[in-house]
Amino acid sequence: MGLHDVCASFATRFALLRMTKVGDRKRVRHGEERLSGRVANHAMLFSALAAALTVSACGAPPQPALTPEQVMALTPADVRLAELYETSCKACHAMPGNLAPQVHDRSAWDPRWKQGEAVLLDHTIQGFNAMPAGGQCASCTPDDFRGLIRFMAGREDSAG
Repeated sequence: MGLHDVCASFATRFALLRMTKVGDRKRVRHGEERLSGRVANHAMLFSALAAALTVSACGAPPQPALTPEQVMALTPADVRLAELYETSCKACHAMPGNLAPQVHDRSAWDPRWKQGEAVLLDHTIQGFNAMPAGGQCASCTPDDFRGLIRFMAGREDSAG
């Protein structure tokens, strides 16, 4: 059973769970089961939390990781960037097993992207950890680096 099946099953069960108030006693009906007082309040709180957590996990399924062959086949659409990528970036960013974030690996790039594009550009130009200064691309301009960073981070739509 997949996550979406679990979410649907939980949503159905949660919809069947009804809170009713009789006098100053609270009851939770689920089949023949009845709870009262403080237990009912805890059951209601737990059910609401469980529903919220489950529904929040019911988003779109995560994209499957790219195969090494798919990563090697990726290339920027811009011809100049494609040439620069092939001669410099690809040597590290398309080879699994090293510390460089892999091309289009959002789980690796998202924390870096949150630092801001200016920080990523600075790390590229100045070098950072194992990243050599200039990414071994002597002919890259700052705009080239921005385009290459966006491509590798899977953020081509962030240009501008």
